[in-house]
Amino acid sequence: MTGHNSMSNPSGNVVQAGSVHGGVHFHVGGQQRSVPRQLPSPPRGFAGRDNLLAALDDMVAEHQEDTAPLVVLSGMGGVGKTTLALRWAHQRIDRYPDGQLHVDLRGYGPDEPLAPEAVLARFLRALGVEHVPGDTDERAALFRSMLAGKRSLVLLDNAHDAAQVRPLLPGPASCVLITSRTTLAGLLVDPGAALLPVDVLDEDAAREVIRVLVGPRAAAEPAAADALIDRCARLPLALRVAAGLATSRPTSPLSDIVRALDDEQSRLDAFHIGVDSRTAVRTAFSWSYRNLAAEPARLFRLFGSVGGPDLSVAALVALAGDPVRSVSQSIAALADAQLVTYVGTRVAMHDLLKAYAAELASPVERQAATTRLFGHFLHGAAAADQLISPNRFPLPLAGDPVAAPRFSDLDSAVAWLGAELPTMSALLTSGDDGLDEYRWQLAYTLRGYFFLTKDWDVWIATHSAALAAALRIGDPAAAATTGNNLGIALLERGDPDAAEPHFLAALTSFERLGDLRGAANAMGNQAWVLHGRGDNAGALDLADRALDNYRRCGAESNVGITLRGIAVFEAALGRVNEAIDHLHEAMAVFSRFPSPLDTIMALNCLGEVNAQAGDAEASRSAHRRALTQSLAHGSVYERARAHRGLARAAVLDGDHVTAVADLREALALYTALRATEAQEAEQELRRLSER
Repeated sequence: MTGHNSMSNPSGNVVQAGSVHGGVHFHVGGQQRSVPRQLPSPPRGFAGRDNLLAALDDMVAEHQEDTAPLVVLSGMGGVGKTTLALRWAHQRIDRYPDGQLHVDLRGYGPDEPLAPEAVLARFLRALGVEHVPGDTDERAALFRSMLAGKRSLVLLDNAHDAAQVRPLLPGPASCVLITSRTTLAGLLVDPGAALLPVDVLDEDAAREVIRVLVGPRAAAEPAAADALIDRCARLPLALRVAAGLATSRPTSPLSDIVRALDDEQSRLDAFHIGVDSRTAVRTAFSWSYRNLAAEPARLFRLFGSVGGPDLSVAALVALAGDPVRSVSQSIAALADAQLVTYVGTRVAMHDLLKAYAAELASPVERQAATTRLFGHFLHGAAAADQLISPNRFPLPLAGDPVAAPRFSDLDSAVAWLGAELPTMSALLTSGDDGLDEYRWQLAYTLRGYFFLTKDWDVWIATHSAALAAALRIGDPAAAATTGNNLGIALLERGDPDAAEPHFLAALTSFERLGDLRGAANAMGNQAWVLHGRGDNAGALDLADRALDNYRRCGAESNVGITLRGIAVFEAALGRVNEAIDHLHEAMAVFSRFPSPLDTIMALNCLGEVNAQAGDAEASRSAHRRALTQSLAHGSVYERARAHRGLARAAVLDGDHVTAVADLREALALYTALRATEAQEAEQELRRLSER
């Protein structure tokens, strides 16, 4: 069902994949990323926390010089830990000019807590790392290296336990704030975190919050305002929601709202938030919900049934299935009622509210909304993939493109995929709900993005779930395609033994189905497994069979890709003249079916094979062309490869000065990528320097 593409990754593996003509080593836009500025804006109505802000100042100032300031803000859900942390962070932002990183760790709520390795990958990409190491310890070490000596702020919100946090701690120059519903006692001893308990507001602070949020009516009805504070147990989240009720009914006396809260509380069970007497939280939620108009109420219910930290307006349009204007009005109504908050251009909901909202949607309502949302993401991801992998075999898509985005360029497509990935991943890995066809297809459309980002953890998790979905619906072609792509992820991560069974199973299925292209995909992937084991004769045999399949089914661009792989195997067997001929043949194919990255890779292959043949001039010419084109198309890895090849050509000419200069450039680029080739380049440079 797909074509395939040969490529090297920074881990040193070389794999066959489906027509990824946007590149494994593609540097989006060819530009360095800016310093991360990830802090959300704090909710309005902040008041009464001056003592805690001062305590936080003292804790940060008193840390040991050889450790990062590390403060745990601990308290129950809805008590305002995040708001406090954000308020302090924004007030002190000038202290941290090297960037601010933020993540909701989802330690409590309807979603699974984020794994540390996933957070590290997100942070590293925000810091400009293009190719994230597969190992968690390596990611943590690289994260510390990236922030070494940097005055950065890291806000780890909603942590579940100390184990989730430890790998995310940077070096001494940075400041770390952690919010959690527990004290994270394991961090208090080592690495010596300071603990700042956050409790409910005192009465004066609660009155100030109500005054800020409700306005003059609070002063006009002080007894009712105090009763409202009492019903909300001085919990900031409940106060905000209750204030939203008051502002949504500007002509109603506050005393009416208090009576309504009293009536509602008598009808509700306790909303378990860890404090017995504060059942008014659920009361406030319920009364706010009951006072919404029909469409905002429906959107509230549906929002609660979706995983992920936040949603775009377009995704909410798909979720509701209503016109943009109507959904925008509903979002505004929910924001006015303090039931959702804006995080930049996206919309978020507190996890306590989300848990409450999830109880309200009926199964039929939830199923229809999830189907629309799958259609939105599936067609949007497919449109983005067309820019990442323009020659990829098209897949007939399920569902309707509800509010699906259109993209003008690669950067916007990649940015959209990155923003929506948490929700898409949650949809993919959720339980069986009759939408398994959407699941495996969504994984298929995301594969090109994973090649770009090297987010192997999410790649493997989503494709494992997608493979299970394909097996549940009994679709052998879908299972073979998904298993093949899962194998690529495993091979790219450096686990050929885990990848191989997927390739072999896919090959058996595709051959049984008579799918020549699919069988060629699997054969090509398995060829790279054999090549990695040194069995180049076996690899060449499989690649020849794949080439025959591609020619029989007219997959011309894949013919060129496979010819390039064949040349690599032939060169490894010492058959350099045949390899050179096949590389020229491959580039002729790429001239008819343009694919910039494939051409660059073929040029670097040509340079390497000519160097193996002892032809310095031909090698230099090919690598120079590869270098020029890789600069234009943003492939950092192929730039490094070209410099390394130019160094080898210079060595053949006896020009050690040029060789050293090119090898140093290659080493710098490989090191930035965390590529295993960095060690090889360093050894070559050492040998050259000793001459």
